[in-house]
Amino acid sequence: PPKAAPSAPVAPAVSLPAEQQRMAELFRGTPVVWDLTADGALRVTVPLQYAFDPGKSAVKPPLAKVLDYVATTAKAPGMRSRVLAPADGGATRLAQERAASTRDYLIAQGVPAASFATLGAASTDRVEVVVGR
Repeated sequence: PPKAAPSAPVAPAVSLPAEQQRMAELFRGTPVVWDLTADGALRVTVPLQYAFDPGKSAVKPPLAKVLDYVATTAKAPGMRSRVLAPADGGATRLAQERAASTRDYLIAQGVPAASFATLGAASTDRVEVVVGR
C-alpha cells in the first residue's frame, strides 16, 4: 500500500507572555519597553528620538531593529497589529505618516497588510506597536 503523505507542519502557537519576557531581557538596559497590555497583547514602545528624525516619517535604524523583532511575532497566524506614532508638536498628519511608515516597514518584513487593525497618533512621545490575537 502507498505511504500516507506527511501532514503539513503546523506553525507553533506564539506565547505572547513568553515573547514579552524574552524581548524584555534582550532589550534590557535600553529605552525600549516590552510589556503586556491588560488584554494580553504584546506591546513595544520606542522613544521618538530613536524612531524618527524631527519633522520626518522615515523609520530610523534603531526603530527598524526593534521592528525586525516585532515582525517575527506579528507574522504568526491570527495576530492583529496596531501602530501608534507621535507627532512633533501635535502635527496629526505627521503622526499618521509615521504610523503608516512603521506599518509599511513591518509589511516589508512579511507581516500581512490585512493584520493591521489601527494606525494612529500616539498620546506620548513614544512609537507604540501592539501585537495580539
